[in-house]
Amino acid sequence: MTLNAALRLMAGSAVTLSLVLSYYHSPLWLWLTAFVGLNLLQSAFTRWCPAITLFRKLGLKEETCDSQGMTVNQGVHIIAGLLILATVLPVIFAVMPQTLLILTLIIGISLLQSAFTGWCPAMLVARLLGFKPARSA
Repeated sequence: MTLNAALRLMAGSAVTLSLVLSYYHSPLWLWLTAFVGLNLLQSAFTRWCPAITLFRKLGLKEETCDSQGMTVNQGVHIIAGLLILATVLPVIFAVMPQTLLILTLIIGISLLQSAFTGWCPAMLVARLLGFKPARSA
């Protein structure tokens, strides 16, 4: 498994689990969902988050881009991070109904499955937006 696949697996798991916990236990768990979205967004630009440090120490393979610009994986992080924040923050601040969290759950599940299949809709969108494909380093 590559570093980015492991990061998508961890992010998708955290989003899905925090949404389930917010539904059955306490809405305060939505803050964890928002944190994951923000962390995905910043990791796209800095190429670092706490999980990446852990995955590097575990010896997971990194992917690089042959040309200048951002990789598809960074594009996925931007898209997923923005969509998670755009769907969870309005619910946290009681501007939108909780049914909006269905979209957040779909994003979380999509990130989860992409760790195993190597594809999610955000990857297609990122390629269409001009993000560069990555290869194993």
